[in-house]
Amino acid sequence: LLQLDCGQLLPNSAIIFDKEEGSQLNLVGKSKGKSAYRSIINPDWDFQKMGIGGLDKEFSGIFRRAFASRVFPPEFIEQLGMKHVRGILLFGPPGTGKTLMARQIGKMLNAREPKIVNGPQILDKYVGESESNVRKLFADAEEEWRRCGSNSGLHIIIFDEIDAICKQRGSMAVGWVTKSWETLLVSRFLSMWSTRVPPAGSSSVHDTVVNQLLSKMDGVEQLNNILVIGMTNRKDMIDEALLRPGRLEVQMEVSLPDEFGRLQILKIHTSRMREYKKLDPEVNLEDLAKRTKNFSGAEIEGLVRAAQSSAMNRLVKAGGKVQLDPDAIEKLMVNAADFEYALENDIKPAFGRSDESLEKFLRRGMVVWGSEVTRILEEGARLVEETVNPDAGGFVTAVLAGAPRTGKSFLAAEIARASDFPLIKVVSPGDMVGFSESAKCQTLRKAFGDALRSKLSVLLIDNIERLLDYSPVGPRFSNLVLQALLVLLNEPPPATFSPGRKLFRQEKW
Repeated sequence: LLQLDCGQLLPNSAIIFDKEEGSQLNLVGKSKGKSAYRSIINPDWDFQKMGIGGLDKEFSGIFRRAFASRVFPPEFIEQLGMKHVRGILLFGPPGTGKTLMARQIGKMLNAREPKIVNGPQILDKYVGESESNVRKLFADAEEEWRRCGSNSGLHIIIFDEIDAICKQRGSMAVGWVTKSWETLLVSRFLSMWSTRVPPAGSSSVHDTVVNQLLSKMDGVEQLNNILVIGMTNRKDMIDEALLRPGRLEVQMEVSLPDEFGRLQILKIHTSRMREYKKLDPEVNLEDLAKRTKNFSGAEIEGLVRAAQSSAMNRLVKAGGKVQLDPDAIEKLMVNAADFEYALENDIKPAFGRSDESLEKFLRRGMVVWGSEVTRILEEGARLVEETVNPDAGGFVTAVLAGAPRTGKSFLAAEIARASDFPLIKVVSPGDMVGFSESAKCQTLRKAFGDALRSKLSVLLIDNIERLLDYSPVGPRFSNLVLQALLVLLNEPPPATFSPGRKLFRQEKW
């Protein structure tokens, strides 16, 4: 017999309705029961064991914006009328830990296994398949949201290289304008004989993929159980509609680590060696952190790996056959000389000093032959001090002009070398032989962009007249390159870059 507890309803009795798991009913109003609440943070999660160094500030900012609201029960969020953040964009130079941070965020959350997708994998050669691939990524979250509502779990979708599929809509078509008329004529001729659909790289395909992603993240049927994490090295290529609130609204720059961050990364990658006593106690990690200015996390990992290779190479007997020392495991010890060799010969930072380019100018040595040279060097040192000054506007420029072969490049290189800035980049026409005007503009833009990624940087532009294809007969010059250079020289640092970054630019005419 079924036994039921019976009672009497009084005027002050409260009636609460609960929904059975799997039910298709949606309860609304004040009489519905409390939703089953489960903490979004994994109870076994420990930030110290995540293996992320130098990103404490960035991780705290992401947690505040994207995850603090998910710690509270659904009823509390409903009372606030609040919607969770559904998108995060991590951008910055290569090798700074964007992918690692996204993976560790997935482990931190008490959610389903994240779906990790490389951007180019979305694209397909068949019409409509690229958009279908986007819909499939959100299918599980949509089905659970319809079934469980606010009780559904969190679904995480990670897009690596999201700029491959979310370019500015219409930008691919603009590229046709820069092509020569011969290329357009050949393309038109081939199109007459081809019945194939537009390729996956065409503008229409990229535009519809962006539209599909926008509709899934912030469309008519909004989902509150998804978190999309996008990663890119080129934020400027992302369609602006994706960066608005409700889409990828939390945008965090993962920049090059500072000295404290580099020390954290070195400790992470040498922890096993210290645990098994394979790292010489005389290795000074604090000194290495000071000397690895503008190293990314990946480059610091490569530095440790190169030092380990040097230590292992000492135990390999070179001869007719490669033989390993029988006592290699006991003898292996990574010392300071191994790190020194790796710094000098193996690993060079992508955003570091261009010593090879400077050596090209300075290989004959320095001779101060008169007061004029001394004055120029002193003026250069004063400009360097002005660049370091916190009250400086961010950009300091200088021009060295004079007759050919009078030592202008040498003086500019000496001023750059004496500045001891972590990033020194040389832009020379010799590196652009055969480049079109648009290619030269892109090279200049990349050089200025790279310089802005460093706290302090020197950009040396050599032989501007050759860069501009200048000829005194006429005179003639490339107006497109000139306008690009003028815009870059007069443009203040973008808001996307962190404050406090200084750029000292030298032009030699």
